[in-house]
Amino acid sequence: MPAFDPDFDDCTWTDAWTHIPIIQVNPGVYDSFAVKSWQMSEADICDHRVALSPPLEVRGLITSDGKLWMSDVPQERLMMFNNAEASSGRVLVGGLGLGLYPQYVMPLAESITIIEANPAICRVVEPVVHIATNSHDIPIQIEIADIHQYLSAPQSTLYDTIFLDTWDTLDAAHLPLINHLRDLAMAHLAPNGCILLWGYAWMLRLFQDACRRLLEVPPADRIRWLEILTRQRANVQRMLLPVVEHFDGQAIDDDDVALGWCREFAINYTGQN
Repeated sequence: MPAFDPDFDDCTWTDAWTHIPIIQVNPGVYDSFAVKSWQMSEADICDHRVALSPPLEVRGLITSDGKLWMSDVPQERLMMFNNAEASSGRVLVGGLGLGLYPQYVMPLAESITIIEANPAICRVVEPVVHIATNSHDIPIQIEIADIHQYLSAPQSTLYDTIFLDTWDTLDAAHLPLINHLRDLAMAHLAPNGCILLWGYAWMLRLFQDACRRLLEVPPADRIRWLEILTRQRANVQRMLLPVVEHFDGQAIDDDDVALGWCREFAINYTGQN
């Protein structure tokens, strides 16, 4: 089993998550955000429309400007459950979120260490996580710190599972940063341990889709096409520009080979060079 498997897809469907109750954050206004509650009778879960019977009560954390920052909607629950099911032993978590993953992983873990950068999130979610530990005899520690700095520091503890979830959207443009965090995490991994990254397979697919569209453009027009496509998104342009350069002047005869190169590039590219 590799330390990191880019093919691990936390969107793989299972209804097992529906049978596990979770403790939710209470609705209300907290510091610079609010937690709202609503019911869902159907939901889009990893590009599939699913009916929910009975309706599911969910929570969403809303920022002061009205943006949905995080939630425990069905797709989030499925993905957190799948990551938890692949976890074991001493677990390091980058990002507390609304406390879904820690609750799902408790039956499988020996200990849980959570690194969360936002003190306000800790104040709201940490009590929920500690309440959940009442039914599990497991030590849990929550530290207010930046996960990048934590992973950049010399190792003090080796973990059997490192689960990272500090990016707010499933956007392929996050891959360079995520890859960098993954590479830093390797130094903190115990022998035979594993690193899990929220939504990684999804983001890889998005990048390959972007490469497919790019490479369908005639070679002479690709730079201009890319500039127009990414006019407001410099991070996307930086990631796709090496694809243009690699296939400079080439018409694509074998899509599988070309997209295979794009996939390997996306897995290894950290943007650090």
